[in-house]
Amino acid sequence: MEDFNIKFREMSDAEFDRFAQWDILDYSKDLIKAGLSSEENALEDAKESFNELLPQGKGTKDNYIYVIVNKDNESLGFIWYQKYKEDIGFICDFLILEKYRKQGYGKQTLLMLEKEAIEKGFNKILLNVFKYNKPAYSLYKSLEYEVRDEKNQNISMLKNLKIRNY
Repeated sequence: MEDFNIKFREMSDAEFDRFAQWDILDYSKDLIKAGLSSEENALEDAKESFNELLPQGKGTKDNYIYVIVNKDNESLGFIWYQKYKEDIGFICDFLILEKYRKQGYGKQTLLMLEKEAIEKGFNKILLNVFKYNKPAYSLYKSLEYEVRDEKNQNISMLKNLKIRNY
């Protein structure tokens, strides 16, 4: 059985507000870097995308948005995934804070998410990663996510979940 040194905690309203602001700004930077939006339009494009995905904020049905915390209850980052299709979960965003990287928390987070996804009835997890995000791509590959498609600067990856003893 996998011993997780982390847990998922639902975001407070204040945490969600900070997360929304950060997520929109960060995604706008990604859109520019990937050449998918101009500097003039990126922030509005990111805001529109965020609001389409979460029209009722953190209360939007079939969305799971968590703060990742360690055993000392320190916030390590966050993960947001949603029901994409009947048996497929989609990771919308995932971040381990800089000072906690390269300590195994990213791997633990994804393994814990997979366990929860199976409990929610998902058989697969889908995600997108920008080509220039090599550390994230390497992490996903190490956990058996397979490249499904590549378009522009975006790589779509999929993992078939196996029932395992976590």
